[in-house]
Amino acid sequence: MDDHYQPGYARPNGEQGGTTLASGPSAGPAEDARSFDELTAEKIAAARHAYYAAAAEVVIALQNGRWLSSEQLFAAAHSRATRAWWDLVEQEITGKKLTSDHAVRRVRSWARHYLTGEPPVARPGTLFDHAIAHASRIAARDFLTASGQLLTQHLAEPSDGARVPASGVPLPDRHATSSTPNPVAVPSAPSTRAAAP
Repeated sequence: MDDHYQPGYARPNGEQGGTTLASGPSAGPAEDARSFDELTAEKIAAARHAYYAAAAEVVIALQNGRWLSSEQLFAAAHSRATRAWWDLVEQEITGKKLTSDHAVRRVRSWARHYLTGEPPVARPGTLFDHAIAHASRIAARDFLTASGQLLTQHLAEPSDGARVPASGVPLPDRHATSSTPNPVAVPSAPSTRAAAP
């Protein structure tokens, strides 16, 4: 089976195979720190596997002659739409050779546009059409949530050489091209007290 969507697919950075996660007491801090590319590849793989599981559940129910429940249909529609968003991220990475964080930001803007800028349908659909559209909108919101958490986690990681205070926000105290301290000072807030005569 040559389906590159199955476990063992080629990651966006060219490596082969599924993800291997360090677990247990032997996992040190170096093993816990994974790159944004690896985390993105994990999200893509998780979306695909969720879709496979939901689709397999529907197929098994049909093969066994059972009625499909609304939960099964919703899970299949939702996981298909979620997979579509993450597949767009992978297409941006592999097809346009974008960095993972740039690709995620680009697809996030498309998802926001999908949620806010989609024109209303010209004719009313069936209740089933409405349910599928609702599942797609929920999947877009879930994609925005998951990718937002991924980007926030990525931005919270300190870069090499950056000072990180207790607040967790790196302090840029040096010029990018120089080792001298940054001469730009933040102006103090003006006094609200009246000057004494």
